[in-house]
Amino acid sequence: MLKEKIKNIWLFSSLSSDQFEKLIELSFIEKHQKNSILFQAGELSEYLYIILEGEVNIHKHDDNSNVITIGIFKENELIGEAASLLHIPFPSSATFISDGKIMKIKTSVFEENFLNDISISNSVIKSLLKKIQLLQQNIHLNIGLNTKDKVLDFYLKNTNLRTKLKQYEIANILSMTPETFSRNLKILVKNGKLKKIKSASYEVIS
Repeated sequence: MLKEKIKNIWLFSSLSSDQFEKLIELSFIEKHQKNSILFQAGELSEYLYIILEGEVNIHKHDDNSNVITIGIFKENELIGEAASLLHIPFPSSATFISDGKIMKIKTSVFEENFLNDISISNSVIKSLLKKIQLLQQNIHLNIGLNTKDKVLDFYLKNTNLRTKLKQYEIANILSMTPETFSRNLKILVKNGKLKKIKSASYEVIS
């Protein structure tokens, strides 16, 4: 079942049977619990990482040790590939915000055996372009939106996380205090922008 799941990942969908078997032979699968650290900013990157299950928060810390979320990445997505392929330290940290599984392959092995495949190299380029777009969106989010809009944006884009994370965890991702987050939640519910669907979960009212 896991093999079939990996075979359906967009990055590997064009591999021949022989290439795919080689990929499985050269890769490692790791289980991770919620809050476990995948890599930290400043560490040298030796592996290419693909999320098989769960969600990973890519984040940095400001001068006051506040967490600044760069992006939340989900199943079948590459993470940290720019640093891995450039052979430089990771500029950000990666932490699982749910239980999950990661597939990793040594960067040197990936480059030697798979990167020359045109379909794979094109997929890696698309992934990198997506990260650039995400960075632009985050700049807009942090500069152009107020706190209520940030809360609303989170619930709109992360429907799969709304039942997995506690309110203080979402507040941390959004670089808010729990009190600020709770206050804005109440305002959004009162204004008819969000509605409560479970004891600690909300959804956007379209």
